[in-house]
Amino acid sequence: MTLVRIAWRNIGRNKRRSILSALAVSFACAVLIFSMALQRGSYADMIYNTVHAHTGHLQVQRAGYWPDRTLARRVTSPDAIMAVVRALPHVRAVAPRVNAAGLVSKGKRTFGGLIFGIDPVREKALSTMADVIREGKYIEEGDREGVLVGSLLAENLGAGVGDEIVFLGQGADGSLAAGRLVVRGLIKTGVSEMDRTTLAAPLATIQDAYSMNGGVSEVAVLLDRDKYRHEVAGEIERKLRERGLTNAAVLEWPTLLPGVEQSIRIDWNSGLIMYAALVLVVGFGIANTFLMAFMERMHELGVLLALGMRPASLSLMVYLESVLLVLLGVVGGLAMGIPITRYFQVRGLDFGVAQETFAEYGLSPVIHPELSLLVLAWAIGIVVLISLAAAIYPAVKAARVKPVEALRHT
Repeated sequence: MTLVRIAWRNIGRNKRRSILSALAVSFACAVLIFSMALQRGSYADMIYNTVHAHTGHLQVQRAGYWPDRTLARRVTSPDAIMAVVRALPHVRAVAPRVNAAGLVSKGKRTFGGLIFGIDPVREKALSTMADVIREGKYIEEGDREGVLVGSLLAENLGAGVGDEIVFLGQGADGSLAAGRLVVRGLIKTGVSEMDRTTLAAPLATIQDAYSMNGGVSEVAVLLDRDKYRHEVAGEIERKLRERGLTNAAVLEWPTLLPGVEQSIRIDWNSGLIMYAALVLVVGFGIANTFLMAFMERMHELGVLLALGMRPASLSLMVYLESVLLVLLGVVGGLAMGIPITRYFQVRGLDFGVAQETFAEYGLSPVIHPELSLLVLAWAIGIVVLISLAAAIYPAVKAARVKPVEALRHT
């Protein structure tokens, strides 16, 4: 305790240098808090846009359907499953779907396509499909012939709103699946692969054409918050087992979209390396400050050793000065970083220069930083770890000071 008091007194002896060193730590800590929160906020927006685009937060499928997605492995009791899911808390919307593949033709032009059978009313509540229509209109309830076509697929087919197209595929029982549809609208998601292949037609029409016998490929579930995903998934599984629906599997969006989760993980790890490099630069500055302070006090340290202080105690005192200085800097960083981050978390950070591009694809140019305990823990951890590591060198040198040589310094 005595060493702590002495270290605290030594920090106050050169207030200007101590304040500058603490400010350097504070700035690094504040920058990390804001940058990490902004990064996490961009992930939250990415997840929000992804799950609202099509997959939902969860999907109930027949066990073994994923990842081959064979039509024969269909959910045969979608109504019972939807009744169970809709009764659970945090569930915003539920929608049944059929996922099929086929050839799509208009005139002499034929291309491969992914055909989605959707319930227009339920799908509108769950996904953003109705919001990305760039020409024409959404499929109305009761419309058995309407279809929404990806903008690039429509361009390749030479099809426009009001044109007829024909699809051909293989049904769940191996029979021929075929039908005629009328283009009601063109959709543009901004994802070229989807815009090049997607067709969305009424659920009943696709069920009949592909011999699904009332079954569906999946039941998509949208929640009010992604953080409830694991809890709701476990509850759905429990409820389905109670009702004897043991052949159903509940899949979360990271399983359905592994590329998105991997991209987030890679970006986060890359960000940690960048942040560590930033703090490392600050750490070298702090180490230089500590070392300069050590050299200026060489005579004083020699006197302490001559009076009987052990080298280990002297080294610990010097290191405690660094610890206290870093802690002061962290407190200052929290005082700066948290209010700034909270302000932009409420107001959002507007990347207005790209507003038209964002709006074209139904995305918001405003990113809201996401301040959380995880962000604070990472920011403080990186700053403290690197700063205290930088302070080891002066402390080690203090332990090696020889009293006779130190007393010669003036």
